[in-house]
Amino acid sequence: MQASATAPRGRPKSASKKEQILASASKLFLEKSYDGVSMDLVAENAGVSKQTVYSHFENKEALFSACVRNKCAAHELSAEALDPALPVEDVLKNLIDQFNALLHSDEAIRLKRLLHTHAETNPRLSAIFYDVGPAMMKSSLEDYLHGQVAQGILAIDDVPTAARQLLYMIQGEHLMRATLNVPGGPSEQDNQVYLDACVSMFLKCYRAS
Repeated sequence: MQASATAPRGRPKSASKKEQILASASKLFLEKSYDGVSMDLVAENAGVSKQTVYSHFENKEALFSACVRNKCAAHELSAEALDPALPVEDVLKNLIDQFNALLHSDEAIRLKRLLHTHAETNPRLSAIFYDVGPAMMKSSLEDYLHGQVAQGILAIDDVPTAARQLLYMIQGEHLMRATLNVPGGPSEQDNQVYLDACVSMFLKCYRAS
């Protein structure tokens, strides 16, 4: 009897190579800035051919965009994380905690500093980051809030404004000090108390009576 074929294990080869490319590109963008990175350099550092890089990403802009999107997904900042079946307070607290962790990650802080240096010379770079990062995050939150309003759980007349209020309310002193590399300020515990208070204030304002 002929032996049955063994099913392949692990990730598909193409997916594995794509992850290698993203990891390599993310590291290089932070180390050498956007202008200092080429598709050739990404391929060399990822241990793949240039053709393989282009088979996954059309150009460097698309690669940079994918790196930002991949970083957000790693912190569960996606529409799937906003589960309408869970209590709204739990969802928003989890969202804010994940968003705060992303904002305070070493990669995010270094990327933000990099974007500031390129804001005038390469505004397209900042636009790419904003579109696949903050704008997509805000859009996902808006969709979630609309759903909660439709269920009668929240009462919000202007959902886009409410989403902005929540997302930008959490970016306070703790994040500013980290971005500017200024020591001191609130402790991690104090910052967590502040984040929880932001969610409580938001729900106090918008929870349906």
